[in-house]
Formats: sequence, structure tokens, C-alpha cells
Amino acid sequence: MLQIGRQDSFEREYVGKFRSLVAKFGEVVTYERDRGARDIGVHFTRRLPSDNEVVSAALCWFQLKGFMETTLSTEDFESQDEIRISLEVRHLRYWYLQPVPTYLALYVASVDAFLVLNLSDYIATTWGPGILGLEQESATVRIPRRSRLDEQAFGLIMAKSDGDAWARALGKDELIGDSCYRDYQLIWHLGSAPDRGVRHRVVFWDWQSKTRSQFWFQEKPPAGGSWIDLREHWQYMMDVAELEEAYPYVEFFDPPSEDIEGYPDWLVKTNWNEDEAILGEPPTVELRNGDAVPGLNCMDEYFKYIFGARLNDLGWDLYESVGILQKAGLVEVAPGQKENVSVAPWHYRAV
Repeated sequence: MLQIGRQDSFEREYVGKFRSLVAKFGEVVTYERDRGARDIGVHFTRRLPSDNEVVSAALCWFQLKGFMETTLSTEDFESQDEIRISLEVRHLRYWYLQPVPTYLALYVASVDAFLVLNLSDYIATTWGPGILGLEQESATVRIPRRSRLDEQAFGLIMAKSDGDAWARALGKDELIGDSCYRDYQLIWHLGSAPDRGVRHRVVFWDWQSKTRSQFWFQEKPPAGGSWIDLREHWQYMMDVAELEEAYPYVEFFDPPSEDIEGYPDWLVKTNWNEDEAILGEPPTVELRNGDAVPGLNCMDEYFKYIFGARLNDLGWDLYESVGILQKAGLVEVAPGQKENVSVAPWHYRAV
């Protein structure tokens, strides 16, 4: 009987795991003959609100590697901030010169997970053109231990490629492409407000008892009724003064009195009195348009602010771009659909 080596068997296992992992994110692409020093390509697809899929502009290649449990134990893995692997310099040179990015997908058997690293960016940052004259056969590459190949990583890979492609299609800079990609639903809601007779506001909780801020973009129906949430945004270590920087296409303003009421607080303390506050009165937010918005101390748990929200000049440019993307079939808008955004260091992936 012919025997299969343990390494060959292990490689077959993790290649199968990789194919299963990427199946819901796009179409697998392979070389007819193994001449590209890259194992598997993925042409990403994007699911629309209608549940239809469209082929995205994101096409990339993955070089697959694996560490058996005997090579890297769980204890050794958890004790390191970076995982090191040696790769051939001739391959590094080749990946550096390719226009389509190559990613390293490193399977760690002891934790049953893939790590991911954008090799094209890593080589450019670490060696640059110097990689072409590097006089050694192999070089060590370092992958952050927390850079898991998961839904977050695939989303970032696709966002970068689609954002760049959308910017080129629109004849705009990268800010336009990136903003359209992440925020096209919100941009559409804000831009179509005059035609639909709706109003928008942002309710901002600047948490004092947690290391994050949390805020909601909300819409008021023209016929009255309750405010509906369009987007909930969590961000680690964010201050309320950073809101305008996070949404550069939105003009925030001091809202009319009728837009201030109607948002229930979740935290209720019996016999609470502002005189009991340890933190005192929240700072007033000075907006770029000159408006000053005061805050409310909510039981020393968070400071609450309410802002009006509408598109500024950049926002109207983005709204026009979203219209073009709609006509091209690249995006679909789902009126009233709630979105969630979370920004924190643990969402980082080396892609």
C-alpha cells in the first residue's frame, strides 16, 4: 500500500478547512497548473439587502501554511504576541511585484484557527524594493496573534478592494469610495430626508463608567410616531468631541426642542438628583458650525447629548455618488433597516 506522509495529510486537512471557511464569502479561484507560488484565490461576492449576491471588485490570493500541534502548542501560541514563520525570499519577491494582493493564511492546529497577514503590504513595509536584492534564501515573517482570518477579516479585505474600485468608478478620491462603502445606507437616508419629509438626530452616550461611547442615528417619520434607529455605533475610547471627525460628511447642529424629547433612558435610579452627581455638569460640545450643545449627566453613568443631523457639502457629493452606485446595481438601499457599527482595537486584522 502507498503511504501518505503526515505533513501531506495535515496539508489536505487545513486546505479543506480553508475552502469551507471561504465558501460563503466568494468563489474559489485556482491555477490550472501550480505556477503562481500561490495556493488559492478568492473572488469575493457581496450579499445585498434583497438577499441577492453580486460579484465584488475584491479578488486576492492566499498562500496557505500550517503548524501542527506538535510544532506550536496552545500554550506557546497564547504566550506570544506574534507568530513567526520562515518563507522563501524568491516567493516574497514575486508577491511584492504582483498587482493583486497576496495574503498568508496560517493554520494553527492547536487552536483550530487561521491567522491572516497581507503579505503584499508586509513586504512593502518591511523591505520595500530592498526585497529584490535580499541575499538570503529565506526570511522570517511575523503575524499578529490576534489577526484571525474570520468574517471581520474577510469584510475588511472586501471593503478595501470595493472602496478603491468604487472611488475609481466614481472618479473620486478614496474618502468618497470608503465612505460610500461603509455608510451608503445612512447617506441615502440623510440625503433623501427632504423628499421623504423626515428628520434626523443623533443621541450620543458618552459613557463615564465604560471605556466606550455609544450613539444612535435616528429618523422621525413625517406622520409622527416614535423615532426609529437607523444605526447604532459603538467605539472604544471615543469622546463626543470626535463625532464630527468620525462622520465628516454630516453637519451636526443644535436640534429644535421638539427633537430633544422622546428617547427613553435605560438607566433609572430612584430619587436621583443632579445635586448628587460626582462628575458634575457635562462639558458643552462646540460644533464646527458654531452651535453649542449641552450635555445631561445621567446618574454618573454617561453624559447624554442630542444633535440634529443633515448632510454637509461633502455629504451631498456622497449622496450623488450613492445614486450612481444604485443605478449601476452595486448597492441596494433598504429604507428603515437598522445597521450596527463597532470600532475597537480587537477588531484589527493585519489585512
